[in-house]
Amino acid sequence: MTVNLGPFHNVDFVWALEAIFMTIFLVWLNIRGIRESSLFNEILGAVDIISESSIIIFGFLFAWQPDLLASQWQWQVQHWDWKQFMYGSSLAIISFVGLESISQAAQETRRPATIVPRTSIALIFTVFIFALSFSTLSMGILPWQAFVGHEGDPVAMLVHKVPYIGIVAGPFAAILGATILLISANSGVMSASRLTFSMSHFHFITPWFEMVHPQYHTPARSIVVFSGIGIIQILLAFLFGQDTAMEILGNMYAFGATLGYSIVFVALIRLRFLDPYTPRPYKVPFNLKVRYRERKIDLPILGFIGTAGVLFVLAEVVITHSIGRIAGPAWVVGCFLYYAWYRRKVKLPVFRTVKRDWETEQKAVLLSAEEFELLEHYNLALSERDKLLMKKPAEQREGISKH
Repeated sequence: MTVNLGPFHNVDFVWALEAIFMTIFLVWLNIRGIRESSLFNEILGAVDIISESSIIIFGFLFAWQPDLLASQWQWQVQHWDWKQFMYGSSLAIISFVGLESISQAAQETRRPATIVPRTSIALIFTVFIFALSFSTLSMGILPWQAFVGHEGDPVAMLVHKVPYIGIVAGPFAAILGATILLISANSGVMSASRLTFSMSHFHFITPWFEMVHPQYHTPARSIVVFSGIGIIQILLAFLFGQDTAMEILGNMYAFGATLGYSIVFVALIRLRFLDPYTPRPYKVPFNLKVRYRERKIDLPILGFIGTAGVLFVLAEVVITHSIGRIAGPAWVVGCFLYYAWYRRKVKLPVFRTVKRDWETEQKAVLLSAEEFELLEHYNLALSERDKLLMKKPAEQREGISKH
């Protein structure tokens, strides 16, 4: 049901209200605690994986046509459009929504040094396999022209063409899509609140966000404020129509995700130079041993490749997504202005870090996470470093300790 509101036409207020009510439900769920939020994702995720696997298996067994897939590949090669390719590939990063929430919830996870890498790798391969399977299945069952006008429900349309399960699975596919989006939204609420809480703790934003709920001990203020910003974005996006709303929100997320992943890769490389002593039970493969300031470090080759790849996707977003090109940088600039104002207000440097005893804080983190073996390795590494420092002249000793 759509209505016209002044200059805005075809506003689907029912969909907007549904999205807002779901967001409010997720706010309540995340305030209750991370266990409840994680359990919610686990239950829906298990149902979705079983359902998607069933669709893929039945589709390949009873409806897939390899000759149709081959002909459509040939047509696509002959009608190659770089702009459309860049637009589609930049949106593909949305598939990995929730990946960042795994690491951002590490502070509330026991033994995160092993759990977080395993979970992240499993998620990456799961998303890759399902995305590749659905794309291959779709192009082998229906011509690509059939999906024009069905961008909002392509899986439901696809499942209708699968024998034996099409009648039942078609309507169910719409519910399946809604639950997947609900999981993604829940992951977003959780990760944004934990990230904001951490930023508040390290004096990037006001300490007001560091306060936790007196009963549930969750960052309730961060959850409410940033979910409220999400609700405002939903309202503004839906003013331009249902289809346009999905495009606007997708564009904005694509910009934020690619920018965030770019910063993560840069941080990975930089921390290998600045903090070689922290134990890393999991490292990305293909590391090169190099000498830097009297010590050997593991230079992550994949880190440089990943940085280049994600920066390329970020360029694609800027080139092909008009909303992301405007709203994304505007949000970053606005946040930086707030950050600069706050740091000057509390008399902290804007472009320099605040001196902290990172080694003591790292030990406290490992202890609270019950990573006792890693804590022992960390202490041994620091002890070896201190022995090395004692053998150096005072000038070199000071230079090594600073880095």
